[in-house]
Amino acid sequence: MRKSIIFIMVLAGMFLSANAFSKDTTAVTKGFDRGIGRSNSCFIPKGTVGAGVSLAYHDYSIGNMAGDSGYSMLFSLIQNMHGNMTSFSISPYASYFFADNLSVGLRFDYGRSSLGLDNLDLSIMDDMSLSLQGFHYMKQSYTGAATLRTYIPFATSKRFAMFTEVRATGGYGQAKTFKIVDGENVGTYQDIYNAELGLVPGVMAFLTNEVAFEISVGLLGFNYQRVEQVTNQVEKSRMENSGINFRVNLLSIGFGLSFYIPTGSHYAKKVKETK
Repeated sequence: MRKSIIFIMVLAGMFLSANAFSKDTTAVTKGFDRGIGRSNSCFIPKGTVGAGVSLAYHDYSIGNMAGDSGYSMLFSLIQNMHGNMTSFSISPYASYFFADNLSVGLRFDYGRSSLGLDNLDLSIMDDMSLSLQGFHYMKQSYTGAATLRTYIPFATSKRFAMFTEVRATGGYGQAKTFKIVDGENVGTYQDIYNAELGLVPGVMAFLTNEVAFEISVGLLGFNYQRVEQVTNQVEKSRMENSGINFRVNLLSIGFGLSFYIPTGSHYAKKVKETK
C-alpha cells in the first residue's frame, strides 16, 4: 500500500512538472511581432505612373598646367603624372504602381569613360621603377533592367520613405586600350557582356506633391561577365567571371530626380479638389 501511494505521488509530480514546463515553453517561444509589412499608410497609391532620370559627370585634369612638372601622390610612389580622366552616365527610368507602395519598371543606363596618360612614373624602390607613356583607355556601355520596388514610409509619413529595389540587369559594352607607337595605335579591343540580379536599397523624399529626390546604393548582387578581346587585330582571348557580392558598393551610389503622376481615381479626386 505504501509503495502504491509513493508511486501515485511520483506520477502526480511528473504530471505537474510537465504541465508547468509546457506553460513555460509556450511563454518563451511566443513570437514577438514588430508589425512589419502591416502598415496601412499609403506612400504612393496604386495606378501612379513614375518617371525620372539620374546623371553623373566627372572630369579630372592632372598635371596639365603651364610648366607643370607632374602630379605626385601615394607617398610619392606615383610621380610625374600627366593626364585626363572623364566619365559620364545617364539613367532614365519609368515605373507603374500596380498596388499601393509597390511598382514594376524599366531602366536604361548609358555610361562612357576615358583615361589618357601622357606620362606616369611608378617608383617602388630606388632600383625598381616603371614608366608609362601615351596610354589611353576608353569604354562605353549600354544596360537595360527590369525592376520591382517596394516602399516603406517612415511611420505614417507621406513625404519620407525607404525603398528596396530588385533589378534584373543585362548589358553590353565596348572598351579599348591602346598606345601610340610611331604614329600608330597598338592595343586591345574588348566586347563586354554582363548580367546581374541585384538588390538596391535607398531613401527618398518628396520635394513637391509629384517631384521626389532619391539616393540609392548597390548592396547585393549575383553577377556574370564575359569579356572577349582582340589584341593588334591578331591575338584573341576570352575571360569569364561570376560571383556574389554582399557589400556596400560606394561606386554605385546614385542620385535621382523622379516624377510621380497619379492616374485613375486619385487623379480625378485631385482635379475635383482644385476646382
